[in-house]
Amino acid sequence: MKRFTKVLALAMVLAMTCLLLASCGLSGTYKNNGLFGFGATELTFKGSKITVELGGVEAEGTYKIKDDKITIEFPDENEDEATLGDLFQLLNGEHSFEKGDDYIKIGGTKYTKAD
Repeated sequence: MKRFTKVLALAMVLAMTCLLLASCGLSGTYKNNGLFGFGATELTFKGSKITVELGGVEAEGTYKIKDDKITIEFPDENEDEATLGDLFQLLNGEHSFEKGDDYIKIGGTKYTKAD
């Protein structure tokens, strides 16, 4: 009986840990219309992946959130996209992060939940 109780307790701890880790990530699409509607940016989060779309060009990277910081990393091959060069420089690295009910803020830039 003691062994069953220990196994059950361990299973509960593992399940709670998985739920906690899953709640730290983002999912879905967030948009920023840019300045006067130009340079609209779309960020899509799924698991630990981020896809950025700007002007019909897409690039994929990874992200991690810890406390009130987000770290975004894009593979080097994405830097070849001239239209996204400045955006990669802006999004690559560690930034302040805030999450609300229908928005996120990355480095002070607000993105609204699209779906």
